[in-house]
Amino acid sequence: MISKVGFERIALLRSDILKMARYIQNICNKSSIAMLERNEHQARDVLYSDSVIDHYQIELQKTIISLTGILTPTGKDLRFLTMTMSIVNTLERIGDKFVSICELAMVLIKKPPIGYYEKLRTMFDGVSLMLKGSIDNLVDPSLLEAERLCRNDSNIDSLLEGVRSDLLSNMEQSPSITSRAVDLLRVFCDLEEIADLCTELMEAAVYIDMGKHYRCINDIFQPVDFKAY
Repeated sequence: MISKVGFERIALLRSDILKMARYIQNICNKSSIAMLERNEHQARDVLYSDSVIDHYQIELQKTIISLTGILTPTGKDLRFLTMTMSIVNTLERIGDKFVSICELAMVLIKKPPIGYYEKLRTMFDGVSLMLKGSIDNLVDPSLLEAERLCRNDSNIDSLLEGVRSDLLSNMEQSPSITSRAVDLLRVFCDLEEIADLCTELMEAAVYIDMGKHYRCINDIFQPVDFKAY
């Protein structure tokens, strides 16, 4: 049984995790501007944010460890407390990917562009929607929304494969663009990995809410029976 103070501390932890998530969402917007508008100021802003993300992670980990040692929650509160470390670490990994994107942006800004603006914008738009949806799902879990976002992940995967094939072909035809093409491909790959990490947030949110394990497998959000393994 948890005391009133215990419930308040769990509620505060939820609020602090959401603050970190919204901070990551803001970094997503800045990363998009940095790449699409070749904005060095926004790129530097994201690079400076790396230490803030790490601080969020460390402080939240301390809180989670502390609460795990003193509280005996049940039901959703128990599932929430056991999943929070995973959620925080996933958010930190997403933040690191945006930092990586902006490190590449700092390099690409100094060189002539090689195109792919529309595809990059489409990729950022898709990832931004997935990130927002996965964070909103932490606040208000929805299996239907998780299923929809999981299907969207297939669009991100398809776009990456198309860009990868096109860039490799262009590098063969124009070796002079190789370094820029490789860096740009890394940006697309980072965005695709962020989309995958968003599905991990959705899986955690649905588990906390329903007490059932779901996975986004082959872009289908489906229950997992661990007894079968």
